Amino acid sequence: MVLFDGMYSLVSLILSMMSLFISSYIAKKDQEKFPFGKNILEPMVISLKSFVIAAMCIYSLVDAIRTIIFGGDRMDFDFGLIYSFISVVGCSLIYKYLDKKGKKLSSDLINAESSQWLMDTILSISVLIGFTIAIILSFTKFSFINNYIDPAMVIISSLIFIKVPVTTFISSFKEILCCSANDEINEDISVMVKEIEKEYKFQESITRVSKIGRALRIEIDFIYNKDSKLNNLDDMDFVREKLSKEMKHIKYNKWLNISFTGDRKWAV
Repeated sequence: MVLFDGMYSLVSLILSMMSLFISSYIAKKDQEKFPFGKNILEPMVISLKSFVIAAMCIYSLVDAIRTIIFGGDRMDFDFGLIYSFISVVGCSLIYKYLDKKGKKLSSDLINAESSQWLMDTILSISVLIGFTIAIILSFTKFSFINNYIDPAMVIISSLIFIKVPVTTFISSFKEILCCSANDEINEDISVMVKEIEKEYKFQESITRVSKIGRALRIEIDFIYNKDSKLNNLDDMDFVREKLSKEMKHIKYNKWLNISFTGDRKWAV
């Protein structure tokens, strides 16, 4: 369990350092090399991180099952208690730092790291509790159970912890593929667009929204008919400005493209 917790913390630390570097790199403007921004790097790094953590959990799970089959493993109580106490303090401090930074930057990358360190803190607390229970059992007739406590904790922790990297990997991989944003964001933007469509009597409106890292790619196409009330460039810019202001409460960087056409083929 100490090895699992230590490897989990080490991998998380390395990936967190990489995430902080990538987050700073994304913030630097470089329009010539990256005309559409560098937000794709966030889900790419999160996917890599999630895959590594998930693979480690699966390996630890298999190894712990093998250990139980072969009779368990003896625990070093003194070393375990000291390690787990230091780990709880260290992981909780890193979690608080990343949680604060993630909220400030509204970054999924930093928020993912924060969640990972929260899990690591909980893992370290579990290790501390496990060793405490083992020490108590060593003075009873149930001391033989101690050989199985260590691999049992690894199995439980692996099964619980694997859910986070798997769900995070799926979510970030969808962003890499530019899948549609979540239902809440889509519904919010769709309501705004439909109100404009109704107000200016457009024939139809087509809205596409995808989330990539800390950015939203939003494309809106309004299709004219003979009854449409918007007929000049100033009115078009007014509609763009109106929609942009109405979306301010959505806390992502927005790449907003609003087009007007009389032929539906240019919108699909």
